[in-house]
Amino acid sequence: MGVITISRRMGSFGSAIGNKVAEELGMKCVHKKFIADIMKEYGFSTFNEIYDDVPNFWDRYDQMRVDTLGFMIKTMEAIGAHGDVVIVGRGGFEIFNDYNDVLNIRTQAPFDIRVQRKVAENEMNEKEAIKSVKTHDKSRKAFLKTQFKTSYSNTNDFDLVINTGLVDVDTASDLIVIAYKNLIKNGRNHDSKKLETLKIDPVLKALIDEKLESL
Repeated sequence: MGVITISRRMGSFGSAIGNKVAEELGMKCVHKKFIADIMKEYGFSTFNEIYDDVPNFWDRYDQMRVDTLGFMIKTMEAIGAHGDVVIVGRGGFEIFNDYNDVLNIRTQAPFDIRVQRKVAENEMNEKEAIKSVKTHDKSRKAFLKTQFKTSYSNTNDFDLVINTGLVDVDTASDLIVIAYKNLIKNGRNHDSKKLETLKIDPVLKALIDEKLESL
């Protein structure tokens, strides 16, 4: 029982890779909609807006923002405690940093390639795609800086950084599957935490377990 987190830059095929890895390993794959739906059931209906927005100085200290992002972490931890899950996005690599049974992945690709993928996938023109990728990068940079005090460009917390400008989805997925199996077999180190030590609210756990099993 373990978890794989995938942090991805827009246009780096992180979601497709997450789905394929989950299929290969018989795991559930959790994307932003799943997390947002849980948040809404608990009354955090503005989660997506808060997550995707670039906060100004005062927003960083707004209590609603603090409460919403705090509950997001609790939700992510409950998902992780379930185990056998691939979590795409939402800062999972920071929440589960240095766990003995969690593999943290970053997918990325050169900017120009990511732009062209957005053009192809979303029927945008190049100017619209450039704006979309830049806006996405800016919001993720702000989220990681304000919520986790880490840099968007920092790769030290990842076990694998995969450039999908060089490798395709199948190859990337194969690399992750191999790395995950090795982690589960050999562990990380004696000092690392384990998912089984997470303290999860039983009501939240029951809700998430039910929704994961229905995926």
